[in-house]
Amino acid sequence: MNKKIKIFGWVLGCVIALPAFGADVSERANCSDLLAQINELTALESPTADQSAQLASVQARYRSECSRAAGERAQRASAAVRTVVAAVAPKTVAPAAASATVVVTARSLLNDYLDKRQDLCEELQSDIDTMLASDASEAEIEPLQNQYDADCTDIDKSESVVVDAETAARNVSSGLCEDGSKPNKFGCCEGETFTDMGNLVFACCPDDGGTCYPPINNGNAL
Repeated sequence: MNKKIKIFGWVLGCVIALPAFGADVSERANCSDLLAQINELTALESPTADQSAQLASVQARYRSECSRAAGERAQRASAAVRTVVAAVAPKTVAPAAASATVVVTARSLLNDYLDKRQDLCEELQSDIDTMLASDASEAEIEPLQNQYDADCTDIDKSESVVVDAETAARNVSSGLCEDGSKPNKFGCCEGETFTDMGNLVFACCPDDGGTCYPPINNGNAL
């Protein structure tokens, strides 16, 4: 008995739903029919007055009953597309401010080094002056002065000095180094070390190796 009631209820539900379904199909079929009539009437080369009036009537009905629904569907579709595009579109990121381009050259690096070296030399000279003002002895000041003389009297040695053999010989004979600079108190030039060779023999030996030479002033500082 219960089974028969369930089957009857299902059939009754289908019967009730059929009108709505039929109305939907009828509405879609109606718009198609209207469009077909419009196509037929517009295809006439010399329509009569009645046919023209019928065309205007059918077009008006199509616009009122079919165009609005189509337009609403198009709007919904367009909105959906815009939503999807907005969801997948990449975010616009403001470009970072362009940083200043710094061109590094050998000269710029050397100038930076020389500036720092000059600052150290000025600091060292200030220390020497402070000690002099404090009545420091010459023996106390000598290490600082020697360092200043070695590092600060000729700070920039980046330029290569090419001296011909004749000029070098003339400089040495006058008590100077080959490049015309003054030797240190041991008679050695820049890049040379005063060395005890044994048996009271002293020489100036190149720091990078090579032949050792007698001091220019014969080691008179000893």
